[in-house]
Amino acid sequence: MAQSAPSFLSRFWSFGLSVTLLVALSFGTSGCDKDSPEEDPDAVATVKLATSATLGEYLTDASGNTLYLFARDVDGANTCTSATCNPLWPIYYEANLKVPKALKAEDFATKTTADGRPQTTYKGWPLYYYAPASGGVFTREAPGVTGGNGIGTVWHVVNPNYGVVLASKLVEDKTTKVVANRSYLVDMNGRTLYTFAKDNNATPAAQATNCVSGCAAIWPALFLSAPAVPSSLKGSDFGTITRDGTRQQLTYKGRPLYYFAIDAATRGKVEGHNLDDSGDKWFVAAP
Repeated sequence: MAQSAPSFLSRFWSFGLSVTLLVALSFGTSGCDKDSPEEDPDAVATVKLATSATLGEYLTDASGNTLYLFARDVDGANTCTSATCNPLWPIYYEANLKVPKALKAEDFATKTTADGRPQTTYKGWPLYYYAPASGGVFTREAPGVTGGNGIGTVWHVVNPNYGVVLASKLVEDKTTKVVANRSYLVDMNGRTLYTFAKDNNATPAAQATNCVSGCAAIWPALFLSAPAVPSSLKGSDFGTITRDGTRQQLTYKGRPLYYFAIDAATRGKVEGHNLDDSGDKWFVAAP
């Protein structure tokens, strides 16, 4: 019995020392976690922003290769599917998408093309590279090059500050029922913009809207200050008028811009072109 006490005490003190060391290590680790630096979104971003003196900010991939949108994709699907378009404009896809602080992750998504390939989108617009043919080989342009911008007036760099862009698709004339391809203005989310025949062509500063009260509920105004626009549009063509005392409605070439309540919730939808609404005509806002 005389020998058992020291053995018991030895085991007791050994156990106590182990617990003390574990607690100390636990607190030490916690302290290290607190001191560890947070990940810098700009440093790890897989989609980035570049800046041009003429084009402003625009999206690139992680290596600085310019990304583009296609006006004919206004419905949100990749329409660059022909044998001539597809190799010239390769799709952009990033599985591990990380955005810099200046962008919002929720503006990006992934869609599947008609032939089953994943493609990254920005605000619903599928994203592409530009790969012009050189010696019979389609070669993606180098980082920092923006040679695809403005081609056919339907391809543009993707500036996150754009408020209005061009769309191009088959549109039905609601009076004649004729369907024809048209280029027209949409907001960055692909929603169709309209002008009202009753509004005159005065200068933006003097221009008044003729759509108020019940009309304004059916044809809501586009409240937006003069935005950045693609190079195929002129920034000087846009202005504002003041409504409701303080709110600024965007104008294009002196005409106020509106949505149509029937199609404003769906990108690419056009239900108001040459529509006679109670004797007054509405048209897609065309450049």
